[in-house]
Amino acid sequence: MIVPMKQLTLVCTTAAREKALAVLRELGCVHVKLEVRDGEAIRRSAAAVTAAEQALRVLDVAEKNGAFAFRPDANSKVSTYSFVELEAAAAQMPAPKDTASVNTTAEIVTRLRDEAMANALLLRRYEVFGEVNPETITALAGAGITATLFKAPIAAELPTEGVFTFTVDAGFIYGVWMRAEGLPEDFETIPVPELSTAEMRRRIAAAEAQANQLVRALADAAADLRKPLTAALRACQDDKTATEVAANLRDAGELAWLQGYLPDRNVLEVLAKADAEGWGVVFNDVDPNDANVPVLLEPPRGFRAITTLFKGLGILPGYSEGDCSVPFYLFFSLFFAMLVGDAGYGAVMLAGVLAAGWKLRKNEAARPLLLILTVFCLSTIVWGVLSGTYFGIAKDALPTCLSAIPTVAWLGVDSNIMFLCFLIGACHISLARIWNAILLAPNIKMLGEIGWLGITWSMFMIVCGIVVNWFNQPAWAWWLLGGSTVVILIPLVADIKNEGISIGMLPLNIISAMGDIISYVRLFAVGLASVKVAENFNEMALSLDLPLALRIVAVCAILLVGHGLNLAMGALSILVHAVRLNTLEFSNAKGITWSGQAYNPFKQPQQ
Repeated sequence: MIVPMKQLTLVCTTAAREKALAVLRELGCVHVKLEVRDGEAIRRSAAAVTAAEQALRVLDVAEKNGAFAFRPDANSKVSTYSFVELEAAAAQMPAPKDTASVNTTAEIVTRLRDEAMANALLLRRYEVFGEVNPETITALAGAGITATLFKAPIAAELPTEGVFTFTVDAGFIYGVWMRAEGLPEDFETIPVPELSTAEMRRRIAAAEAQANQLVRALADAAADLRKPLTAALRACQDDKTATEVAANLRDAGELAWLQGYLPDRNVLEVLAKADAEGWGVVFNDVDPNDANVPVLLEPPRGFRAITTLFKGLGILPGYSEGDCSVPFYLFFSLFFAMLVGDAGYGAVMLAGVLAAGWKLRKNEAARPLLLILTVFCLSTIVWGVLSGTYFGIAKDALPTCLSAIPTVAWLGVDSNIMFLCFLIGACHISLARIWNAILLAPNIKMLGEIGWLGITWSMFMIVCGIVVNWFNQPAWAWWLLGGSTVVILIPLVADIKNEGISIGMLPLNIISAMGDIISYVRLFAVGLASVKVAENFNEMALSLDLPLALRIVAVCAILLVGHGLNLAMGALSILVHAVRLNTLEFSNAKGITWSGQAYNPFKQPQQ
């Protein structure tokens, strides 16, 4: 269920505001309404969180010897360093020990790599002239000899005296002009560089060497620093939360006040604390249409692991939209099984989950995820056993221990599976419509949901009549479609002032209902594709004509890579298709927008 909430308005004296915040944090049940979201203190605390997160990313990248995905802060001292100062800073940089030193080291590494790249580009431009030294050119100018670097078309006519060429490259001549008259119009003057080419090479080598040395220092310190930096991040996040809450406890003369939300069950606890502290508190019923009302989702005990999936997907129903955890869990498990569709794959995944469970047996936070993955894997195994599918191996080639397991022959016919997909879709969407009708009863709008229920089943029969070769569409399916349309129109016409647009959109919505039913055929299509891919890799491996030793190696490699790729594609299809059918087709019918914000009470930091 979605836990019922109350809106809280709390008033205390301005002098007692700090104590009120501490007591409120100790209570740990009030989700503060953050209307003030900006201010110097909030920006500082947010910057501290960003810095701590950045430091942890730096350690991860350093261990992989990758490129840092951030640029130095424009206001930092490092951004103002000349190359000489940068070299000195890199040489004197102590071993990283905290957030600031890690980020400073990363900034210096980034600047060094930028300098190396910039000098490499300069060197590429000037190395066509051989060794260039601006001091030599300056000395010549002091002796009355003008030396101008130039780039000319290869067809240009060059004087025989006072012109020296160095390189011909990509259709151009590169040289130096040492004549009194200026360059011809079709010649391009190349400015004298600030550095010699020798210095450019030195800077490239020095910058790369120092950057690599600092990255190694970060990588070496990563194991020891990760835990304290993670603790520092949590502290910064807690400080940011406290700062935001403090900013929303606003002063009004001698009084301070804030607003928030809390579960119904905590009202008496807060009321008792208010009496003890001398607060003024007002509890109001929340407006169901208030988008700020937080959502505390508490599914039935056996289904609570689904909240882990919700968090991973970043979805949460709105406060007034209802808890769909149970149908989501049940249908997602079924979709998972049908999309992977192979008992062998299910067994491999289950073995991986069990191994992870053993490794993480002391990690309480990992248990919900491991539980839900176990259910998904077992569902896949059951479906694969019922359909007789094991790594795409032909049924007559299966070992006796597997071929002896009873299967459902009906699942081996493509048209039957398509019918089953459409039936699952109709049941899935019908559940949403029946649920809505029960909640709306006895309001006349209930008739609209009943009408859409009829539309769903009429579309089911029409689609099956078109696609499933053995299904005979009953003649009354069209009568059901027409009658259901009339039933839908009754509440719309009754409130035509507000529902006029809905009447105009009705034909398109009815066509969309057919598309929703057809959408469930993806369970068949993706599952069949997975089986066929597995079969093809098996056939490819077994058809090799090689010496025995090489054949064994090649077969193992093909089967490992092929089935591994197929399993990875199955995991991707689950994220795309199983999630879509729950969060789009079903949710549209139920009216769930997944726009809820999670209940996040102001409480003591976790140790």
